Amino acid sequence: MNKIYKQFIILTLFFLLFFTTGCSNTDLENENTKLRTEIDSLRNEIEECSNELTLIKNTPEQRKLRAQKYFSEDNFKKSIFEYEGIIENYEGTEEANQAEEAINKIKKIIEDRIKEEERKKALGYKVLKSNVKPKFGKLSLNFSSISKGQTWSFDSHSTEYSYRSAQRGYTYVLAKVTISSESNNPDLPPVLIYKMEEGELKLVGRMGYEFRRWKDYGSYLGNYADYGNDFGHSKSINFNLGCQVSNEDVSKGVYVVLKKEECFRRKTGGFRPSVEYVESYCEIKDKLSVNDFDKEYILLKKL
Repeated sequence: MNKIYKQFIILTLFFLLFFTTGCSNTDLENENTKLRTEIDSLRNEIEECSNELTLIKNTPEQRKLRAQKYFSEDNFKKSIFEYEGIIENYEGTEEANQAEEAINKIKKIIEDRIKEEERKKALGYKVLKSNVKPKFGKLSLNFSSISKGQTWSFDSHSTEYSYRSAQRGYTYVLAKVTISSESNNPDLPPVLIYKMEEGELKLVGRMGYEFRRWKDYGSYLGNYADYGNDFGHSKSINFNLGCQVSNEDVSKGVYVVLKKEECFRRKTGGFRPSVEYVESYCEIKDKLSVNDFDKEYILLKKL
C-alpha cells in the first residue's frame, strides 16, 4: 500500500505540472496515455491488495480470533459462523477439527441454557437459593441474623443504645451483618424488601444502615474517632439494618434481597452519631424476575 501511495503522489504532481506549465497537444496526449497506463496499473495493484487483505482476514487464525471474541460476547450465532468458515475452507486440517470441537461446545452451552430457562419457568421463584455470605467487588458480607421484630436497636455504647419502634400496623425487618472490605472507603450495597404479588416480586422497602456499636459515648458524639467503625483502619465493621414493612405484607412473606451495587456512602459531620452511611442514587428495580438473580441480585432470605 505504501507503493500505491507514492504513485498517487507522483500522479498528483504530474497533474499540477500540466496545469502550471504550457505544453502542446501532442505532449498532452502522450502524457495522458502514460497517466492512463499508470492508473490502470494502480487499479490492478489495489485489486491485488484487496484480494490479499480478504485472504488474510479469512485465515484460520483470524477467523478463530473473531469466533473467540463473539463467544466472549455471548454472540454464539456469529461465533459458530466463523468456525464453520474454517471447516468449509480448511477441511481435514487440525484447525478444522478444533473448530468442530468449538462448535460442539457452543451447542452444548446453548442446550444447557435452554434447559435452565425451562427449569426456571417450571419452578418460578422456588429455584432461588438463599446466600447469607455474598461477595462481589471488594466486599464480603456475612449476615448473622435476618429476622422481624417491633424494635430496631443500634449505636450501642457503654450501657446505652439507640432504637426505633415500629408504628402501629407495621413490623421491622431486621438484619445483622458484618461487612469486610479490601477498600479503605467503600460504598455499601442496598438491602431491599420485596413481596410476592400477582406472581412477581414487587419492591416494598429499602433497609437503612446503622452502626451496631461505638467504643464509648465520646466517639459516638464525634469527640474523637472510633477506628472500629472506619474501614480506613478496620477491615470489618458490624452494622444493624432495619426497614418498616406493613404487617399485611410480612404475614404473606417477604424476600430480603441484596443488589450488587455500591451506593450507600459514608457521611461525616452529623450529630449523634457523627458518622453514618446514607443512600445515594441506586438504580433499583421495582419488580424482579427470576433472571434478575443471575447477575444483579442475591436472595438473602425469605421471611
